[in-house]
Amino acid sequence: MNIFSSLKVYAGKWSVKSTRKFTSEEISAVDSAEVVPSKYGNSVLFNMVSGGSVYIPLSNTSTASVGDKVDLTKATILTLEKAGESDIIRVEV
Repeated sequence: MNIFSSLKVYAGKWSVKSTRKFTSEEISAVDSAEVVPSKYGNSVLFNMVSGGSVYIPLSNTSTASVGDKVDLTKATILTLEKAGESDIIRVEV
């Protein structure tokens, strides 16, 4: 019997599943976007034209700093995957 056959296998690192630009519809729905500090690193705060706010975490490889305004025509949405986990999204600036 193989010792590893009965043990839990832990997934590796998150990897990029897909990348895309913000659509014109998404861009027009946002009044402003700014990098803000959050519990587990930085996030992008999206203030919506319709009111309210949405947060999306910033990617680990982004070069933006807290307080930076985000140009959505230049930013990218990353979808990350990892075995055994639900996909997550990040913003790359």
